[in-house]
Amino acid sequence: MELGDKLWLIFLGVFATVGIVCSCIAYTMWSRNRTLKADGVETTGLVIDHHKKWQSTSNQSTALAVVVQYTDTHNQPHVYYSTTYTAPVLFQVGETVRLWYRQDKPDQILMEGKDEWLIPMVLAGFGLVFSLIGLPGLIKAFWSMLFR
Repeated sequence: MELGDKLWLIFLGVFATVGIVCSCIAYTMWSRNRTLKADGVETTGLVIDHHKKWQSTSNQSTALAVVVQYTDTHNQPHVYYSTTYTAPVLFQVGETVRLWYRQDKPDQILMEGKDEWLIPMVLAGFGLVFSLIGLPGLIKAFWSMLFR
């Protein structure tokens, strides 16, 4: 096997590995969100503020995430800072939003909207693209090595 063939196999292997890892993480996140939504406590929260992601002053973004206040089943107040930054913002201050949380861990939140599906879908997309680049080439290369 020549050096170029080895480098090509390494390239395909890296792409296939990244694709599989991204797909596994996406599935795990999607499954966790689905379980939390099915088994968690559903409540509503009030959007009390928006927050910006910290960035250097030379590269400012207009994307904002919401800050939601809610109470758990023990009437304890909690504040949830979303990590999904969007422009325009998903919810306006004063709007109510549905939330799900684990009974034993009320700070583990799933908020309706893009928080539910955005990151798992982006990771699944990357996983699909990287896998479609790496896996067919690896399968073809190993197939030809087995049946020469």
